[in-house]
Amino acid sequence: MTGEDNTRFSPFKEFTNSVSDRLTNFSLVEFEESVAGKSGAKFLQDQTANKIISYTSIIYAVIIGLFGSESLDLVVLGIDFYDLLSIDGLFAMLDSTTYLVLTDGRTVSFSESLLYSIISTIALIFALWITVTVVVKQTFRKSLSTALLGISTAWIIFIVTRGLSHFILIEADWVVVWANRDLVMMGQLMKEQMTQSPGSAMCIDVNDCYGINQNFRLWWTTYLTCGLFGAAYGTSNKNPLKFVVGFGILVGIVTLIATNPTEVSYNTDAVTTKILICVAITYATFAASFYYSSKSEEYIVNRLRSYLTIYAISIFFFALIIMDPPEFVKKLAELAGGTSAQSFSDEIIAGTAVPSTMDKLAGNGIEASQWGGLFVNLIVATAGCVLGFGIGVVLAFGRQSELPLFKVPSVMLIELVRSGPLICWLYFAVFMMPDLMDPFYDAEDIIRMLLMFGIFGGCYIAEVLRGGLQAVDSGQKEAAMALGLSPIQTKLTVELPNAVRTTLPSIVSVFIGLWKDTTLLFIVNILDFFKLAKDLPNTDLRFLGDFLEPLYVTAIIFWVFAFYLSRLSMGIEKNLGLVKEGGGEMA
Repeated sequence: MTGEDNTRFSPFKEFTNSVSDRLTNFSLVEFEESVAGKSGAKFLQDQTANKIISYTSIIYAVIIGLFGSESLDLVVLGIDFYDLLSIDGLFAMLDSTTYLVLTDGRTVSFSESLLYSIISTIALIFALWITVTVVVKQTFRKSLSTALLGISTAWIIFIVTRGLSHFILIEADWVVVWANRDLVMMGQLMKEQMTQSPGSAMCIDVNDCYGINQNFRLWWTTYLTCGLFGAAYGTSNKNPLKFVVGFGILVGIVTLIATNPTEVSYNTDAVTTKILICVAITYATFAASFYYSSKSEEYIVNRLRSYLTIYAISIFFFALIIMDPPEFVKKLAELAGGTSAQSFSDEIIAGTAVPSTMDKLAGNGIEASQWGGLFVNLIVATAGCVLGFGIGVVLAFGRQSELPLFKVPSVMLIELVRSGPLICWLYFAVFMMPDLMDPFYDAEDIIRMLLMFGIFGGCYIAEVLRGGLQAVDSGQKEAAMALGLSPIQTKLTVELPNAVRTTLPSIVSVFIGLWKDTTLLFIVNILDFFKLAKDLPNTDLRFLGDFLEPLYVTAIIFWVFAFYLSRLSMGIEKNLGLVKEGGGEMA
């Protein structure tokens, strides 16, 4: 194999070259000018002098950031900035916070103090650097607005960063979150099924265990999702090392959170084993999908992606079925040798019998009314995306139809649902939908929420898709008719793919909105992630008053999922060639 081939098939070398290129192309002066503005001083027309001032400003800011205003006065044009601002440096912050005794009796550790001081100092150095640059280089003479915006932004970043890091690392007591991490993930009743079953950390050598551990139902869905996750990334053209490293970091963070010994109420060894199974499934499916995609033609890879889309939809319905299996699933489990776990629950609780997975499948599952935590938000948001997209496609084509039988109901439903806020429709699902559904199906509250989110999201997606359908070139429709495609085939294989490609950012925006809107579930008394986090201080007398910590965690979790969806959308757009001018034709 030639050296060129070795380079081509070396993911590690490609990854390091990519990082090296980014570092090489990074220019400190260009970054400085993008924030503070270009130099307006006449004595700094020379590029060398300009760079010297830039590096001198950074050194000056670093010295003050480390030692504070007492070590060196920042005097420019007769103004003593540090006497005016009076901000401590790294060593002063470290000295004032290390082993500090807080009002609740806790003592700040050295590691917490050091991390807080480093984060604050970095933000302080950046703010000082921009400020000194604006004053010395007189960038305000070139553009006053850019100079003022640069200074204000830098100091706002410092104030916000220092305040948040002080709260997170110094003030906050995160025990309330550690003690209830499993509660906010799956809800109270589902947590009891795990922590109050024989063999759990809370029930070892205790005779009052009363639960049958059924959290395998969540893990099965997680395993399937991990397989989808790895296979989907394997079909992309990205460097595999980026996925391997990125996913490894994510798993490391999740493992550290799950196995932290602080107030843990479950068997961490069992959780670690299941996380390792997830990692093995993800990496295996990624490797298989990546190898298959690299050896196949583009149309075959696209076919694999379509299969993965169907698989993703199947996971959603699998999660609904496995959590509370219908009778036919229980019958199949009995045929496979299972016996309802509830029929010998006394023996299980006494520890004299251990139910198999088939025994649990043959028995009762976890009713929708017992679901809670982040799982509820995820399943409801997924319903809004999966069911909503299907409903949106039907409504979009129905609104464009020339047949009144399809057009009129579609227009009426879209306009009716979009004319009211989501919270009104959630109340409708709670109080009025049972009267409509009872003759056919006795649905629980969460199931009705799933349907309502699907309808609500579908109406908004329908309008987004309608704009995309109107943008489809008529020549493509005529070409499809010339090839003998039926109207249904033309809509599904020509019009719909083109509409999705052009409206993908808007569709993802609807999905992100649905994800954030799941926080409204707590208003209708659904025990979702936000409601449980809000009520965590009431779970123990020790946590009274610790209401900010859970809300910060909630905000971070919701932001992470929304940010990931937006980045995923950008990746898909890039693969379709939609991030450049003329990308529509390329797609």
